Amino acid sequence: MPELQGSQTEANLRTAFVKESGASRRYLYFAQHADVEGQPEAAALFRAMAEGESGHALGHLDFLAEVGDPTTGMEIGSTAQNLASAEAGERQEGTEMYPEFGRTAREEGFGEIADWLESLSAAESAYAERLAAALEAMEDRSSP
Repeated sequence: MPELQGSQTEANLRTAFVKESGASRRYLYFAQHADVEGQPEAAALFRAMAEGESGHALGHLDFLAEVGDPTTGMEIGSTAQNLASAEAGERQEGTEMYPEFGRTAREEGFGEIADWLESLSAAESAYAERLAAALEAMEDRSSP
C-alpha cells in the first residue's frame, strides 16, 4: 500500500475532516435556532444530519490516525497517547492561538470578539491542565 503521509490523499482527508466536523457543529447550531423558532421537524433533521456528518469526520480520522492527530501531529491510539495529543492541542489553543486571535480582534476594533477569544484562552488552558492531570493519574495507576 502506498505511503499516506505527505500524499494528496492525506491532505484531502484533513480537509474533509475539518469540513465534516464543522458541518456537524453548524447543524447543531441550526437545530437550536429551529427549536427557538418552533420548527421541531427541521430541528430533528438538522440533528440527524449533524450525527451523520460527525460519523463522516470520524471515518476520515480513522484513516488519518495512521499519520497522527490532524491537529497536533502526535500519535493517536492508546488513551495515554490520545490524552497527550489532546493536552498539546488545548495548550496550544490556550497559550498561542486564542491569545493571538484576541490581540488581532482587539487591534481591528472588535472588542466584544476579543473578550470572547480571550475567555476561550483561559478555558482551553484549563482543559489542558485537566487532560495533563488525567494522564498523570493514569500513569500513576499503571506504575508498579
